Order: sequence, then structure tokens, then C-alpha cells
Amino acid sequence: KLKQNNFYLMAKKLRVAIVMGGFSNERKISLFSGKNIADNLDSKKYLIKIYDLKKEFDNFFSDAEQKKFDIVFIALHGKYGEDGTIQRLLELLKIPYTGSGVLASALGMNKVMSKKIFIQENINTPEYIFFNKQEYFSSKKILFKKIKARLNFPCVVKPCGGGSSIGVNIAKNFKDLKESIKKAFKEDNELIIEKYILGKEISVPLIGNNELQVLPIIEIRSKKHFFDYQAKYDSKNCEEITPAEISKNLAKKVQEIAKKVHLSLGCRGFSRVDMILNENKIYVLEINTIPGMTKNSLLPKSARAAGISFPKLLDKIIKLALGVD
Repeated sequence: KLKQNNFYLMAKKLRVAIVMGGFSNERKISLFSGKNIADNLDSKKYLIKIYDLKKEFDNFFSDAEQKKFDIVFIALHGKYGEDGTIQRLLELLKIPYTGSGVLASALGMNKVMSKKIFIQENINTPEYIFFNKQEYFSSKKILFKKIKARLNFPCVVKPCGGGSSIGVNIAKNFKDLKESIKKAFKEDNELIIEKYILGKEISVPLIGNNELQVLPIIEIRSKKHFFDYQAKYDSKNCEEITPAEISKNLAKKVQEIAKKVHLSLGCRGFSRVDMILNENKIYVLEINTIPGMTKNSLLPKSARAAGISFPKLLDKIIKLALGVD
């Protein structure tokens, strides 16, 4: 019955609510993603309504209760949008939405929980140390000794939740480490310190539900120390090669690992898996369950390299959300 209803929805003009903006530190990117989605959805197929949840949450909730739209296209990045919060609300309201469900979203957003699953599934990921603000200030000396002994320098400081590399820094010594931790705590109360892996940065977008399609692998050559916020959203700071300049055998291994990551967290619809290649060793850094959809974002670029235009990619994501493969 659900599938029949969804086929019926696809046969008429679909009412799509795009939710964007929100309250996280990725608000600006979310607004760009939402606008780009709205500009590229086919007006012959869709009736589009846009909601900036920071300003229009009450209107959105009221319209959702009254079933004024058929599906929600989630263009929210970061807290409340990518962590399972908006997904849980839409589940309660019984409204279909794009992307992964509640649990997969929450796991993907939390770097520690996702790493624990990677390790359980024998997926190689850089060694790390996790702590919260209280643990840091109560046992700073012990923590620094542990970091030096297990990870050494340079190391990578990351907020446990969040994306777009906001709050992420590379520490080359104890002075850097203290400063990086201070900055990262402004973004989250929980941090991870990760072993720095020198190598080739790649990103692997995927689309699909029952049958996963791995889109062309993107090689990232950042002109900065790593693929940080500025490099991600300013093409002057980064060169992206699609497909990545790696061997066919290595590309095949990368694709299989990306699928395993996506499936091990229970993701659906689409995702993007970020990795580092150190010679022929593959390290998974993280998964992004709501990748950016701006004009400079990796997923649309990869899809375009595969011959999928942005409007067609959006069609595909919506169909997947409705269970129409």
C-alpha cells in the first residue's frame, strides 16, 4: 500500500518542503545548499516550499501537522539537522524525508560512535583519543601524556559532532594542541584527538537504497594544511580531481569500503565517505549523511562526472526517499 501511494505521489506534482538554515554553526552552508536545491528542482514536477527553521519553525511544524507537503528535502547540516533530531520529528509526523533515518544520522554525526562501528566492522580508521570538557580540565596533564605516547605530533583535533571541518585543526606541538582544543571546545563539549595520517585525501559519494551506486571518487588537493572550511567552499583553496588519480585495483577497494561504511551505519538514500590513502593503506575518516548541495559541493560534482545532472540527482534522491528505486 505504501509503495502504491508513493507511485501515486510521483505521478502528480509532488509538494516538496525544503528545510534549511537551522541553528548550527553550519547554518550558512545549509542556506546555500537549500537555495541550490530549490533553484534546481523541476517546477514541472514539484511544488516547492522553503523553510528556514531558525526563523520559520512554527510555520513548518504547523504545515507539517496539516500535511501541506508530501515530502521533506532535508538541507540542514550539523546539529538538529544531521544528527537524527529533525528525522525523529518527521517520523512522528509520518512524513517521508530525504536521506538516512534517525539512528544512522545520529551515528554518522558522532565521530566516536561511528569510529567504534568502523573498528567493530574491521574498517581501518585512524587511532584516536576521546574526552569531554570535564575530563580535560580535571586531568589535562595525564591526557597530554597519553596523546604524546599514543598519537604523537602532528595530531588532529576535532569536535565530536559537527561537519564542514569547523573547529578542526592540526596540532604540531603542545602549544598548538592547547590552542586547538580551546577552539574546538567552542564548537562541542566532546572532542577527539586523531592520529595524523599523511596521504592523499579522497571523498566517495554514494546513492541508493537496495542497490548502492558508488559515484566517481574525488581526489582532493587542498592548498591549505588539510581540507578545511575555506578549502571546502572556496575553489581557490583547493583542486579537485574527478575521478581520483589512483589505480583501478585501489579504486575498487575504496568503493567496497565506502559501501561497507554506508551499510554498517544503516544509511539510506545517499552519503559521502571521506578517506585518506597512505600509499596503499586506506583510512576511513568519517561519513557525511547529508553532504553539501552547494554549487561547490563534492556530491553534485561527482554526480555530474557520472553523467547525472543536478536536477536528475535531486529527482533520484526524492524517489529513494519515497522507496521508488
